[in-house]
Amino acid sequence: MKHIHFNKNNWFWVTLLVLSLVCIVAGTFEFYEFENPGINKKIAAAGFLLQVIYFFRFFIYKNDVQVTKNVIMIRLNSWNGKRIYFDHIASTDLTESSLIVTKTNGEYITFDAKGIHPDDLQKLNELLLRKLESPINIG
Repeated sequence: MKHIHFNKNNWFWVTLLVLSLVCIVAGTFEFYEFENPGINKKIAAAGFLLQVIYFFRFFIYKNDVQVTKNVIMIRLNSWNGKRIYFDHIASTDLTESSLIVTKTNGEYITFDAKGIHPDDLQKLNELLLRKLESPINIG
């Protein structure tokens, strides 16, 4: 059984991305002149390497759930994910082989849940229901 990677704590990844951008800008515009001119190129290359590490995580976790304040991004047994706003969710239905999310406009989004650990599916369903029941403060 495969597990779902719940990505609730994004501070590490945001820090990694900001650090990579700082390295790219600092290495490209050469704010500080080193004795060896190749050091700035190495700093920029390190920034690009950090970005590769950041974006490679999408290939590592095939079953991934990313949660923000108003949106959830779900990828189950697929390389493509679906972004769902919490205020657009009307109901959810969890079966052994699928998770069906009904939106307020009547549209159904079906996720293939074959081979995924049942505890993780239950945790995902409870997360959707908890966000559905609690009011979302936009301000």
